[in-house]
Amino acid sequence: MASVISFPRREVQVIGLISVAHFLSHFYLTSLVPLYASIASELGVSWTSLSWGITAYVVCTGVLQTPMGYLVDRIGGRWVLVFGLFFLAGGIGSIGFATEFWHLIGLMALAGLGNSVFHPADYSIISVSVADDRLGKAFSMHSFGGSSGMVVGPLVMALFIQLDVPWRTSVLVVGAIGIVLAFVLLAFGGIIDESGATKRKREPPPWRLLLTSRPILLLFLFYLFSSAANAGVVHFSVAALGTIYGLPIVAATLALTFYQGGSLALTLPGGLLADRTEHHHRLMVVCLAISAAMVALVGLNILPFWSVIVALALSGGARGLVTAARDVNVRHSAGSHSVGTVFAFVSTGFLFGGAVALPIYGLVLDHAPPETVFLISAVMTLGAIFATILHSRTKI
Repeated sequence: MASVISFPRREVQVIGLISVAHFLSHFYLTSLVPLYASIASELGVSWTSLSWGITAYVVCTGVLQTPMGYLVDRIGGRWVLVFGLFFLAGGIGSIGFATEFWHLIGLMALAGLGNSVFHPADYSIISVSVADDRLGKAFSMHSFGGSSGMVVGPLVMALFIQLDVPWRTSVLVVGAIGIVLAFVLLAFGGIIDESGATKRKREPPPWRLLLTSRPILLLFLFYLFSSAANAGVVHFSVAALGTIYGLPIVAATLALTFYQGGSLALTLPGGLLADRTEHHHRLMVVCLAISAAMVALVGLNILPFWSVIVALALSGGARGLVTAARDVNVRHSAGSHSVGTVFAFVSTGFLFGGAVALPIYGLVLDHAPPETVFLISAVMTLGAIFATILHSRTKI
């Protein structure tokens, strides 16, 4: 068959392998969510302290992401991606041996180092390997892989909990799976070698441009606020909903699963929309407004639990629908420069947004009503909307 779903065979192979790697990147971060209570209890730390472990992961990813973008532009994304996956899987799996809180901090930092390669390597390889008129769909498939990981991660761990598998064993198992898949990626790495790209690779932007370009800086702010909003739901909704409704962890995880599932379900349709419209900013503003409204409704604590599941599914779906439009905006803002480095820089905002917000959410769970988690998330989404509006009015 010469092509699959309108993509040439090689583009399908590239997108497939990159999406598998992206799946693992998101799988690892969210797979720990149902285990947080067990980890905190065994290591004797509070929710606030535990949030600093997650922050170490996020900060290491954020600090190293743009330098990794320049490394990708210098030596190519293939080897950077493969070795990053080894570090990520090894760091997460080794948490199963942690006996002190500082062990957790160090291993999460190591995993963050591995995670820092994905955005620059993935977007660089896709951008030079896929034709421009298919980039929206390609980006949406890449995001679909990541969103799938976010959905599957908590479900796998919830299943392990139901089977009474110790949390240390669970972490070791998923770490081992990542190592095996890293070897698979290594074996088939020739497919993602950028020497076979369909387009000439562009030069990376100078640091001065990254730090002074208004469109790029506004995208950085968009990622920061969007991440801060998402972090509350992804990392702390299970604990918050468990407290609000008196639910066990497995039941509360159901709401998070529908949130992630909603995002997953509309990610690919979002790619079709991104390729068929020029109004990417309008799409983003409308969808983010819906997402903010649904999360705020949950925070008002006036809904029965089944309605909370519906509201979070709608919120996640609205976020998934704008993913490809967001990525196309970044591609346009990169201009004549390498998109890998630009993606690395602006998505650093995603990591720092989480780094700043996670301790805040941890403090909320320790000292404030749990509903506040969702209200803060809604306010952060309004910040992302504001950044999008400003970006739409900025000449690129």
